[in-house]
Amino acid sequence: METQIAAQDLVYDDGEMAIALVQRPSDSSGPHLALRWLAPQPCVDRDGKEVCTTNLMGGETDWFIVPFSLAVGIARTLIEQKAAGLGNFNNDGFAKMVSWLVGLDQLQDAMCY
Repeated sequence: METQIAAQDLVYDDGEMAIALVQRPSDSSGPHLALRWLAPQPCVDRDGKEVCTTNLMGGETDWFIVPFSLAVGIARTLIEQKAAGLGNFNNDGFAKMVSWLVGLDQLQDAMCY
């Protein structure tokens, strides 16, 4: 039996991949960080012909939960990238991700970024 994962709070979406906090219906342990590659978009080659593309996951677009220690590293990197001016962030989801890290004692609320 497959468990569906639904994005609760989108954190980042650059058109190629998305990162969100998610909750599995049967899991009461709290949210998890998940990511997915988005549907690949065709592009036009130098001859003007449309070329089909695939994403890094062979076209797969389902959410998958990232293991905890890796999720913390990804979340910290996202904080650094947002502080450096990278776009494509959802501010509400980003704030929830930061609160999630603070609540898990993985990011001190006084840490300077």
